[in-house]
Amino acid sequence: MREEYEASQGKIEDDYFALNFAAALLLVAEDEEQSDRDAKKVYKLRLVYDPGEGTPDVDDVFRSARRVERKYSVLLDGQAQEILARGLYTAVAALLTVLDAMVTSDQKRQRVAAAVLSARKEIRQIEQNAREAALDRALVRYLGGLAFGVLAAAAVATVVAFLPLPSGIRTELVICVVSGAVGAILSVMTRTANRERVRVSLDQSWLVIALSGCFRLIIGAVFGAAMLVLVRSGLLPIAVPQAGQQVTLFFAGLAFLAGFSERRAQDTIVRTLPGAVEQNVTEPARGKES
Repeated sequence: MREEYEASQGKIEDDYFALNFAAALLLVAEDEEQSDRDAKKVYKLRLVYDPGEGTPDVDDVFRSARRVERKYSVLLDGQAQEILARGLYTAVAALLTVLDAMVTSDQKRQRVAAAVLSARKEIRQIEQNAREAALDRALVRYLGGLAFGVLAAAAVATVVAFLPLPSGIRTELVICVVSGAVGAILSVMTRTANRERVRVSLDQSWLVIALSGCFRLIIGAVFGAAMLVLVRSGLLPIAVPQAGQQVTLFFAGLAFLAGFSERRAQDTIVRTLPGAVEQNVTEPARGKES
């Protein structure tokens, strides 16, 4: 019977059977076929128990374990997903062991309540660890998108180099596009090296996460070019050096800063819009009336 079960459901990696009431827990390794890759091994829990021997809190713990297992079986794979499933198996098996031992005991309520608290704490810790692992995986895809962003930024710089503009302006635009892209890359690298979380969403597909990394670099390149246009047109009142080489270095540094911190660059651009200065001056600050 075990061989027939494994043939249809997957290999049983671990199992627990209660002795004093009807309950069984299995850890199954199932091969899931994927269209674009080889078969993916997913570890899953299989739980059957008599709810009459449990409590609403026990049922809630089992539901939480299944929810975490199902959610992160999609977001994780390989060793990380196996560690998650084995941790959940251990927590659920420990709770079943207490239920099994306390079937006829007078201290069943107290012992089960303590076991439920311990299982909930352990499952929360497992879920937190799984979320961190999923975020790390998403970050790898985000950084992979930066590689495609380099190609996109290079294409933008190539297009700018052939625009029908004066030679000096065209050269400055290319320099600013490249400097803005470099600033964006260094911004992500700095936050990653300092162990600051790059904002990625676990609800998005791997393609969307990779495109977000690609767009981050493109945005930095565009902001670098935008700062040049705003300063040259006089919309952004910044004193520009007179010497030729200093002007090039000035705009390269300005574009780098714009790509490094696109939020501050965006705020700077918004303040240059017509009427923005007058609005800031005429609108009084909101506070308590005296």
